[in-house]
Amino acid sequence: MNRSRVRRNQRGFTLVELMVVVSIIGILAAIGVPRVFAYVRASETAEVSQAAGRILASIVGYADTQLKPASDIVTDIDGTELTPDGSGGTELSTIIPTVVLQTDAHFDYAVSSITATSGPQTGEPVVCIVATGRTNAGVTGGKVMFSSSPTKAAGWDGHINRTPFVNGDTDLTAATAGGYCGADGTAQAACTNC
Repeated sequence: MNRSRVRRNQRGFTLVELMVVVSIIGILAAIGVPRVFAYVRASETAEVSQAAGRILASIVGYADTQLKPASDIVTDIDGTELTPDGSGGTELSTIIPTVVLQTDAHFDYAVSSITATSGPQTGEPVVCIVATGRTNAGVTGGKVMFSSSPTKAAGWDGHINRTPFVNGDTDLTAATAGGYCGADGTAQAACTNC
């Protein structure tokens, strides 16, 4: 009698039950893994938000201290770059020495500028900053845009559009215009959805 009672208590899972559990785990993994990667990529763009904010503040400070018209400020900063190792063609730090990046930064920054003709910064120099992921970034060559004015345009979160980077894109073809940034990452004179 003891042996039959022990056998009844040692009942295991059936093959069907195990297959159902494995299938459920597979479905959850298929749904969850891409979301985890997207979340990790989005968190990496916090560096862009902070660094581009500092770059913008430095540019605004520079514009405020110069006795130049907006068009001259635009000429000074348009087409400049800021890289952690100073390897850019025209480094912004040669114009504004106080703006530098950490040596282990994950992004290079390209500045596009124009004088605003409409929107909240009409008559002032406005910028669109495009951050490009370096080899130590989650997406090498991935793009993030930052506008000098916040926007409510699709894909934008205030000043920043991280959608291309989160999607793993190395170009801006899926990006939308917002603030003073055109969809191609160049500064535009009219503010979109400001």
